[in-house]
Amino acid sequence: MYFTKVELHNFGIYRGTHEMCLTDRVGARNITLVGGLNGRGKTTFHDAVLLALYGKQAMKYIQEKARSFDRLLLEHINKHATDGETYVAVSLCLDDGSPLRVKRSWTARGQKAELQTVVEKNGVPDKYLGENWSYYIEEILPFGIARFFFFNNEKITQLADDTSFEQIKSSIKSAIGVSTIERAIAHADEVIRRKENALSAFEHSEVNLGYQEVEAQISELDTRLEEATRQSHALERRCEAITARLEAKEKEFWASGGDLSRNRDSIKQEMQNISAAVKRTQEDIVQMTVDPSTPLFLCRDLVRQSYESAVALQKSEAKRYSDRLIGNLYRQIMDRLDCSGLDREALQLAQGIVREILGAHTGQDGIPQQASSMSAASMLLYERFITQAAQQITLQIKTLICRVDAQENELMSLDAHLGTSDEKALAMQLYEVLKSIESERATAQTDYQRLLEHIRSLEHQRQALVSKRIRLIQAIAEKENSNDDNARTIKYAALSIQAMREFQARLQREKVAKLSLTATQCFRTLVEKDSLVREIMVDPDSLDVTILDMDGRELLKSQLSAGEQQMFAVAVVWALALTSGYKAPVVIDTPMARLDSAHRTNFVTKYLPAASSQVVVLSTDEEIYGHYLDLIRDNIIDYYTLYYREREQCTSIIHGYFGEEPV
Repeated sequence: MYFTKVELHNFGIYRGTHEMCLTDRVGARNITLVGGLNGRGKTTFHDAVLLALYGKQAMKYIQEKARSFDRLLLEHINKHATDGETYVAVSLCLDDGSPLRVKRSWTARGQKAELQTVVEKNGVPDKYLGENWSYYIEEILPFGIARFFFFNNEKITQLADDTSFEQIKSSIKSAIGVSTIERAIAHADEVIRRKENALSAFEHSEVNLGYQEVEAQISELDTRLEEATRQSHALERRCEAITARLEAKEKEFWASGGDLSRNRDSIKQEMQNISAAVKRTQEDIVQMTVDPSTPLFLCRDLVRQSYESAVALQKSEAKRYSDRLIGNLYRQIMDRLDCSGLDREALQLAQGIVREILGAHTGQDGIPQQASSMSAASMLLYERFITQAAQQITLQIKTLICRVDAQENELMSLDAHLGTSDEKALAMQLYEVLKSIESERATAQTDYQRLLEHIRSLEHQRQALVSKRIRLIQAIAEKENSNDDNARTIKYAALSIQAMREFQARLQREKVAKLSLTATQCFRTLVEKDSLVREIMVDPDSLDVTILDMDGRELLKSQLSAGEQQMFAVAVVWALALTSGYKAPVVIDTPMARLDSAHRTNFVTKYLPAASSQVVVLSTDEEIYGHYLDLIRDNIIDYYTLYYREREQCTSIIHGYFGEEPV
């Protein structure tokens, strides 16, 4: 089987009608590469394929947990659709060449969705196929097997993170057909239950009493299982509700200044550091006040006036002294001129010149007044204080003032923040509530896991009781009249159950051996470490999965790297698909999110070309691109891109792949 076309009309982010034509393998080309950024409709496209093929059953694999099918359909109706119809359709070609097209369309009718399923064969609607499609698709590709062909990164991640291998066990049962046998056994067991009234003749026999006791124990276990299951569902919902409440409280907490509240202690510590700095500044101020220069600086104007007066006095005294000397010289020169014998005219000229030059300094003759003046050392100290010390003190004062202002401003700011934090009692209360909710969630999750373990224990007890009941029924059937129809029915039903259990065990051993070999080969193909794993062994009875290293010792999955765990999950899915014996397309949604470069190379070059004859990969622009695209370019049969139109707020399917031209 392979797909020929996928159609979406007003489905999710796809407004209007969109088609993607697909082709089966042509030579080495088998990969259809579909590119799309996050939120552009890759998962929606993947879900559309599942929904078209499996209808309501697809809810198990679609990422829409805990909601009704009607709700799922209604929420996938495009909000901007211009008509009232929404549909998804898949056209496929069977192995015998027969073309089929299954279309599921629905319209909203209040809170309900009116769904219609139409199946066309050779282009003509087939009413019988449309009414019985759910049975027919199980023959083509059972829903339990579909998970190995249609999967996304989340499913692979779940398998990789499944430390108990419980999901793998369930998948193995589906792949090897054991789930079908288990359902047949359950149906035969139900037939036996319906014939219990025919055994009334033996109600007082030892065998019957034993049977009734086992039935009572099974009934009690069923009641306990039902109650435990109900409690587990309630606990699961409670965990989800607590998680939702925690997220809401976290938003409220951050909105109310939570970060400030959490940093309250650091704010107080910073205030203490600044207070210590303030104290050191105050000590510097005190040290400055005891400096001998500080008192003089306070009256620096008077000091400057005193210094200037002393300088003026010194200048006045110097002038008086020089005037006295000049006066003596004047008189000596004039006396010499009188005795020089010059003629009168020359004498008057010389005396006039001397008088003109020196006469101005002879007016204050006599002894100058003595005035008290500073010593030379005092004058030097005064000058040094005015020119150096005063300026240094001014600079120190400005520096201290700036430092004090800055510290006061920072203290005021932190105090304001701290005051705001103190005032926001609601934020602190919310912080305490958050811690309480986190503790509550941890307790609920622990209780949920403990309850799941209890349920598994009850199921094991019930299985043992059912086996005991079958033996008792066989004993009853042997004592029953061979012509009694009811007893014969019970006998053959019990024999059928015994035969089916034996067949199940044999089939399981045979298939599991093949699965172990296939899984080992797939894993070695994907992980290029020949010395890492010798065998992936599946126990034929318990289906426990054991990874053995090259020395035959158990290798825990936690000892593998994240990329190797992801490759292990891919190998298991690949092996299950091969072991199932079904031929179907493989549709993968963003499978490479947790893979490093080495594992990505192996994934695109070794898994994708060999996964199926038709592989559809829904990739982001950071997964299969550049080097990885070049590696599988020869295997690509077609390119598509999910292009989001911002104005119309919808996605279209266009040819090409992030700028790559179609093949």
